[in-house]
Amino acid sequence: MASLRVRSRKDGSSYTAVLYSLDGKQTSTSFNDHAEALAFCELANRTSPAKALEVWRAEYQHASAMTVAQWVADYIDHKTIGADTITKYREYLRNDIKDTIGPLPLHALTDNDVARWIQGLLAKGNSGKTISNKHGFLAEAMKRAARDGKITRNPCEDTQLPDTLQREMVCLTREQFALLHSCVSEYWQPLVEFLVASGCRWSEATALRPTDVDRDEHTVRIRRAWHKGNKLGPTKSDAGRRTINVPPAVLDKLDYGGEWLFVNRAGDFVKSRGFHERVWTPAVVRADLKLDTPPQIRDLRHTCASWMLRAGVPMDVVQEHMGHESIEVTISVYRHISRAEHRVAAAAIAEALGQASPKL
Repeated sequence: MASLRVRSRKDGSSYTAVLYSLDGKQTSTSFNDHAEALAFCELANRTSPAKALEVWRAEYQHASAMTVAQWVADYIDHKTIGADTITKYREYLRNDIKDTIGPLPLHALTDNDVARWIQGLLAKGNSGKTISNKHGFLAEAMKRAARDGKITRNPCEDTQLPDTLQREMVCLTREQFALLHSCVSEYWQPLVEFLVASGCRWSEATALRPTDVDRDEHTVRIRRAWHKGNKLGPTKSDAGRRTINVPPAVLDKLDYGGEWLFVNRAGDFVKSRGFHERVWTPAVVRADLKLDTPPQIRDLRHTCASWMLRAGVPMDVVQEHMGHESIEVTISVYRHISRAEHRVAAAAIAEALGQASPKL
C-alpha cells in the first residue's frame, strides 16, 4: 500500500512524499503539491505504483489531458438516443467507471486497464451479459475518442470477455427452433418466427406498424421501440434505426390490418410480461429441449445472429442487421460463434503449404 509523508527541506519549505514498493524495493516520489501527492497515492492504491508513475509522467507531457470519466461524460452528453438509454449510460459512468478507470487520463488507458476493469465488474457479481453491455458502451466511447484523435487506438478492441457470457446465451439449432415453434399456439407463431428471422429486439418488433413493412422489397424499417412505462420512443441508438431484409415467406404470414404489426387478441400492442407468462413459458415447457439453460425470448435474437454467422455472413453485415451501435459490440457478444474468418485463414495457410484447403 502506498502512503503519504509530509517532510521539510533545509530551507524550511515542505513537500509530500508518497512511499510505495516497486519491483520489490521500497521507494518514494516527492510532490510540492500535496493534492497532487494525494491523487498519486490514491491511484497507486487503486491500480498499482507502476501505473501511477506511468500516468503521472504522462501528465507532465499532457497537462490538459482529459480523464476517461470526463471523456465518457462528454460522449454521453452528445449522444442522440432515448432518455432511458442515456440514464443507463450515466449509471454505468457513475457506478462502474468514475471511481475505477475514470480518474485515468484518456490517453493513458491501456488494454490491461480495461481487462482489470472487466475483472472488477465480474468480482462485483455482474452477469456476462451485463459486462458485455458495459464493455460495449465503453468500447464505443473509446472508438469515438480514437476517431476524434484523442487517443491513438481503441484499448477495448481486443478485450477477452468472461466465459459466463457464453454460458448464458442460448443459440438454438434449426431443429430446436422448429420444435419450440411448433409448441407455440398458432395465433402467436408468426410473431415468434418473425423474431428469429429478423433478430429484432422485443421492444422494436412490438412497436412496428404495418406501414413499416415493404412487401415488394421484403424489408422492414425499424425506427421506434417501447420504453419503460409503455412509452413509445426512438430505438436504443442511432444504429438501431435501420432497414433489414426479412424472408418474404415470413412477412406473408403477418396480419397488416391493425394499428400495430403484432397485436394481442384484444387488438392492442403485445406486452412482454403477458406474452412471456401465457405463451412463451408454456411453449418452452412443452418443447422440453433438454437444454441446461431454458431459452428466453431474447435468445431468438441471438439465434438469428448465430445462424447468420455460421452461414458465413460478414460480421459488419450482422452488426447492421442487429442494430448494434458498433462492431465491437457484435464481436464481443458473438466472437465465440463465428468461425468463418478462422476457416478462411486456415484455407489460406493450407494453400501456401500446397495442401488441400479445408472445406469452408
